[in-house]
Amino acid sequence: MSGHSPKLWPLPRVIVVNGFRAVWIIVVLWYEIYAFDHVLHACQWPDIHQPNAPDFRIARVLVVADPQIIDHRSYPDRGFLLKALSQFIIDLNLRRSWRSTIGRLQPDAVVFLGDLMDNGRASMTDNEYNAYVARFFDIFKMREHLPAFFLPGNHDIGLGETNSFSPQAGERYISYFGPRNHHVSIGNHTLLFVDSVSLVEEDFIRADRGYSYDHWPAVAGGPVDFVKRFASNEHANPIVLFTHIPLARPLGTDCGSLRERGTIRQGWGFGYQNTLSYEASQFLLGSVRPSLILSGDDHDYCECSHSLPLPSASSPTTVKEITVKSFSMAMGIRRPGFQLLSLTSTIPSAEILTQLPKSPPSPLDTPCFLPDQLGIYLSVYIPFIVLSLLSLLAFNIHRHRNRNNKRHQRRPEDSPRFSYRDHSAGHATNEYEISRRPFGRSHAEYTDEDPLPPPVTKQPARSSKLRSRFSSSSWSFYLLGRRRRITVTMPCSRVDRGMHDVGLLRGFLSDVLDVAWPPALVFCVAAWWTMHF
Repeated sequence: MSGHSPKLWPLPRVIVVNGFRAVWIIVVLWYEIYAFDHVLHACQWPDIHQPNAPDFRIARVLVVADPQIIDHRSYPDRGFLLKALSQFIIDLNLRRSWRSTIGRLQPDAVVFLGDLMDNGRASMTDNEYNAYVARFFDIFKMREHLPAFFLPGNHDIGLGETNSFSPQAGERYISYFGPRNHHVSIGNHTLLFVDSVSLVEEDFIRADRGYSYDHWPAVAGGPVDFVKRFASNEHANPIVLFTHIPLARPLGTDCGSLRERGTIRQGWGFGYQNTLSYEASQFLLGSVRPSLILSGDDHDYCECSHSLPLPSASSPTTVKEITVKSFSMAMGIRRPGFQLLSLTSTIPSAEILTQLPKSPPSPLDTPCFLPDQLGIYLSVYIPFIVLSLLSLLAFNIHRHRNRNNKRHQRRPEDSPRFSYRDHSAGHATNEYEISRRPFGRSHAEYTDEDPLPPPVTKQPARSSKLRSRFSSSSWSFYLLGRRRRITVTMPCSRVDRGMHDVGLLRGFLSDVLDVAWPPALVFCVAAWWTMHF
């Protein structure tokens, strides 16, 4: 008895193709769906370690900055197809981020810090603006009765005077998102929303005319008038100030380790200003005396402290400002994010949330970060695409060379029309000879007088259809003195039958197509589900 080891290399095509398919499907499912929930597992409300007492109250607020959903104006240098692809990918990322965030954290209220739309300030028809806003609310779907509060950003209502900005931008914003300056009481805290974009414009006029804030005749209904009227009343609850544009700070102020790069510098340009002026910042700090400041616009995270003017013995001397990360992957940062705000207080009874607190409440905050979608594309998808292409190319080159080698090594006696018996060849030759004889003929009958074998019975059409859907691979080996065979049947759009006869390029492209369509289908189904549910 003679034996031989099983031939496991090169792998059959069906195993290679289905192997790459399976890996790609796992990669797509993980990075397009499960990665968002996985990243948010580490995101917890900052009140998680607070005592669970009967008179302890917590209001949880989700703070989102600069979602800035794009439209066809956002990338004017790109072609139509690239614009459409960019909008699709960014919208899809926003939907997945929002769906995971709102579903996992279940906030009591949501605050948007401005720059809701990238070109809400642009000149457009009413129908186009309505569709733009409808797209925003379709992306940021919220459960019924969840309160949401909005601030205008410079991309929503425009900053400065230019023909590129619509004179109707402010009115359009109010009609969909509410007043530009307002305040609300939540969890024994007062949330104060100041239109810092309009404050920049009014501050410029005030400074140009040489007025101080104490003597400035504020524009009726403007941000200065609103802040002065708010400050004229007593407020027992702590105040959390929300502003789109960050407050002024000394040059080179460090933003902390959570910032990706650089710092916030004073500066301005077409339709933007990086920070409020020093005078406007001191006006807000002195008039409001907030317990916490949350701002946006910069897109990256920044944490700094401001000194409160005219401090008293019973009040804090400094206040923390958090510039919240953008929620969008398209704003020049690798890790988008948001801020969690827990408004905690202890009240004398459990009747209503808005009772006066027994002890001074305090706001607690923490940042959370979303997946690095751009990093996924650059560090996972592109390298894996290259690896898959090179692997399939190497597989087809090896297959092509093996086929050519077999053709060169073919001998005349290998033809199935004749049989040459070699008594010295032993058992292996006998098996080969018998396998070459037509079924039902003896050795004596199989001679040159009858050179052609009988016709082979044609297989039924049903069997041919089955072979077009499935492919099988077999391995033979010897175990315990007997010859064994293992056959594995797997689905494949193009089976191995006939693939050995195609050229190198055609075989490679066929394998690429066979590998690509199942994960592409999974991606499309997942995207459709995200868009519609």
